[in-house]
Amino acid sequence: MRHFDFRGTSIAYDEAGAGPPIVFLHNLGGDRHIWRAQFDALKQTHRVVAIDLIGYGDSDAPDDGYTVENYLAMVTAFFEERDLRDVTLVGHCFGSALSLLYTQRHPGRVRSLVISSPLTPATLRPTRTGWAARLGRQLHIDSLLARVRIPGPVAGLIVAEQLGSGKAPAEIVAHLRKSWTEPRRLMVTAAISREIPLLGELDNFVPPADFPPITTVWGSHNRVLSAQAGATLNRTLKPSRAIVVDGAGHLVMVETPDPVTAAVLAATTGTRVIDS
Repeated sequence: MRHFDFRGTSIAYDEAGAGPPIVFLHNLGGDRHIWRAQFDALKQTHRVVAIDLIGYGDSDAPDDGYTVENYLAMVTAFFEERDLRDVTLVGHCFGSALSLLYTQRHPGRVRSLVISSPLTPATLRPTRTGWAARLGRQLHIDSLLARVRIPGPVAGLIVAEQLGSGKAPAEIVAHLRKSWTEPRRLMVTAAISREIPLLGELDNFVPPADFPPITTVWGSHNRVLSAQAGATLNRTLKPSRAIVVDGAGHLVMVETPDPVTAAVLAATTGTRVIDS
C-alpha cells in the first residue's frame, strides 16, 4: 500500500506491474479491494493502480470534502502526480461516474473506459438503495453520523444486497462487511448521497465522436442499481461493448471476476469481447 497527499488528506492506493496503465476506481461503500482479482491478473502485463477514494478503505475520512468536484480534483491531482497517460480507466458505480466526468474534462489522458454499473440518478432511482439515498439527502446530521457505527449483522445485509447468485470469495465478503462497520462510513455515504443529483448530466451525455471508447458492464441481478435503466443509459452512451453477466449482482467484479478482467484487458488492446 502506498499513499498520496491530496490537500492534506492521505489517499491510499496499490500500484504494481509495468506496461500500459490501468486505473481502478471503486464504488460507494467499497474500497480498492473489490478489484483484487483484476489487479492481480493484470499486473502481469500492465501497470495497475487501485485507489481508495476519500473516506473509504485506508484513505483518510476528513470532516468534509465529500463533493463530486473534490473527488474529481483528487483524481486529477493523482493522475498528474503519477504522470498517468493513455490510461484504461475502470470504474464501478460512483467510480464509473467519476471516470466519465474525468474523461469529459481530460479526454487526452484516457485511452478507454470500462464502467461497471454506472451510478446516475436514473440508474439509482428505481431501487431500494435509491429510496435510502433520497432519505440520506434529507439528513444533515453528519456530526452525529460520524459517531455511529453500523452493527455487524446490518453490515452483512448490506453486502448481501450487493451480491447476485454467484459465489463471492469469503475473504472479500468478510472484508466488505468489516469495512461497513468502520467509523464515519455512514457520514461519508450520506454526504455523497446529497451530490447524486449532480450526476444527472450523465443520463443525457452523448459522447462526441473522438471520445475514448466505452465498455459497460452490468450484472443481470443487480439490486443496488437498475440494470434496465443501465440499458436505457447505453442508448446515449453508445458503448463499443455492452456486457451483461447473467446472475451477477452489483459486485460483478467480485462474483464473476473473469468476464470483467477480460473486458478490461480487451479495452487496453482493442480486441473484441464476446458478450456474456
